[in-house]
Amino acid sequence: MSETKKKGKGPLRKPAVQVELALPPPPGPGTVEFVELEPEWWQRRGFVLALAAALLLLLALTIAARVASHRDRELAADAAEQVKTLTLRPASQVRAVRITPNPRSWSASPDATLTWPEPPELLDLYLPVAYSDFKVFAITLDKVDVGRVLDLQRVSTDSNRELRLTLNSSAFGPGEYRIRLQGYTWRGDRVDAGWVRLRVSGLQDVQD
Repeated sequence: MSETKKKGKGPLRKPAVQVELALPPPPGPGTVEFVELEPEWWQRRGFVLALAAALLLLLALTIAARVASHRDRELAADAAEQVKTLTLRPASQVRAVRITPNPRSWSASPDATLTWPEPPELLDLYLPVAYSDFKVFAITLDKVDVGRVLDLQRVSTDSNRELRLTLNSSAFGPGEYRIRLQGYTWRGDRVDAGWVRLRVSGLQDVQD
């Protein structure tokens, strides 16, 4: 058994020894080579300038689109408001309005101011003319800077010496109106007998 153990040990190995090898000498002057790297396509100056120009153009188009959209919304709102004010619609209730005419001439300021009703109303307009000797009148209604709206002939006063008109408010949009009264003589001639300045303000004017 002793011989078998001796055979199993085998030859002994030598321990590793660290050996310092000499480094190659550094390159001499003039032997260093610089290699210029080719930039990527997205790093090139032309692409950067084109990208900046595209972004500026996109920003300008965005601003222009927002301005145009805002203007279109305002125009649409104005058009809808004009359609509303120019369309004759049924009235929901009746409101009495009494205005005393100026017997001399047009007043320096409106004799009455009304807020344009929404929904529409029937306006019972009373014009007291007890100051005048006329019993039959002609009534004209003009909108300033627009034209003639109403022309009534031979309208008689009631027992209270008042001229009475019933108007649908949807037929008259916001603005200034002037009512002119003319009395009829026994010959049928028309003589000025009263003046009324009426201002109808829109809802936007009231809110402002």
